[in-house]
Amino acid sequence: MWRFIIINTFSFFILLGAHFLKRRFFQAAALMLITVAALAAVFQKGVDPFAWFYYLSFSLLVFFEGLQFKRWIYAKSSALDGEIHEALKKLETARALLERKTKATNDINRRANEMHYLYDKMKEISKSMDKFEALLVFGEALSGQCRFETVVLALFDEEDEGAQISEAIYCLKYSDFEGLFDKSFILKNKKEFMVALDPFLRKIFKRVFERRTPWADEGVNPSAVYPILMNNKVSGILIVTGVSCVQSGALSVLAGRFISEIERVKLYEKVETLALTDGLTGVAVRRHFLERLKGEIGRSKKFSFNLSFLMIDVDYFKDVNDRYGHLVGDVVLAQTAETIKKNVRELDLVGRYGGEEFGVLLVETDRSGALLVAERIRIAVAETNFKAYDEKLRATLSIGCASLSKDLADAGSLIEAADGALYEAKHRGRNRVCLASR
Repeated sequence: MWRFIIINTFSFFILLGAHFLKRRFFQAAALMLITVAALAAVFQKGVDPFAWFYYLSFSLLVFFEGLQFKRWIYAKSSALDGEIHEALKKLETARALLERKTKATNDINRRANEMHYLYDKMKEISKSMDKFEALLVFGEALSGQCRFETVVLALFDEEDEGAQISEAIYCLKYSDFEGLFDKSFILKNKKEFMVALDPFLRKIFKRVFERRTPWADEGVNPSAVYPILMNNKVSGILIVTGVSCVQSGALSVLAGRFISEIERVKLYEKVETLALTDGLTGVAVRRHFLERLKGEIGRSKKFSFNLSFLMIDVDYFKDVNDRYGHLVGDVVLAQTAETIKKNVRELDLVGRYGGEEFGVLLVETDRSGALLVAERIRIAVAETNFKAYDEKLRATLSIGCASLSKDLADAGSLIEAADGALYEAKHRGRNRVCLASR
């Protein structure tokens, strides 16, 4: 019984599975087996005809239903393949959209980081009151955005614009910002980054002074040039050579902010100069002169340095004003101050003490040295032919000299002693130098 069931089950499985072997030969073979079995049953004696009819009918049913089942499965499979294909297309579209959004987000984050970096560097530029330090921060900021060969800053005196002679030309290379960037070292040695005027720079200077507008050259050696204008006069030129981002927004933003800060620093220097310098004579104003005198006295005491002070008065200056007028008198004062400055060192300080009186601070100078300087100044002025408008005239000086000592240990006593020596010189006939008795 069980053997019969197993054999029939195996036979029906073959009939059903013949449709899934993807070859018509197996389907024909299964159908032929059914036919042979039916014919055998007809001619077989002792076989129940109803049983064989039932078996034949069920075999045909299994065979043809298997065919329909195969078609149904293939139809479902095709539909499912279409759905899977559509799902994959949607998934691919979603993945591409996600990639685009991710890229856009990364670009936004990168740009935000760049803007934050630029903002920090622009704030750092704004804090600087030194033009070279501002150039250094500009170069550092630019090196974080793109490559370049050099950044050059040329500074000019706008009062002497026509001469096109630069006060200083600083040049920083891209390599200065690579590796271990030591800002403090570069600031301490900024003179090493000064360069001389060459034909390339001279050509750029000429074009800037002619056009007064920024321009970019995208040739073999891409460069960008920005004039720095004050009162419509060229006070500086910023040059970036070999720059890979000549048309980038970062370069324009940084250059614009840098130029603005250079203009601010130069304006501050001009205001500071006006506050510390006498407008007529170009020497220090009295307040600044006295502050420096007090500071140098303190330093000289601390380090046991010598220090001397000269009080100078232009002889008969009132007569000059009365005879030639105040305009001529102003010219005499200005030229006298210029002569005094030419006969002292850079570390010394000349100041206008009041009216026609000048003070000279001689750093690290004893009494004998001060006397030599005073005589040199007196002789130089006496030998100068002053030209004021159409007038030619001469002037002489009376000079009082005092040096720092135990008795003259502060600014007040030092000035008082020099002033007393000055009046002693006047009392003796003017055009002479007198030393303070203390």
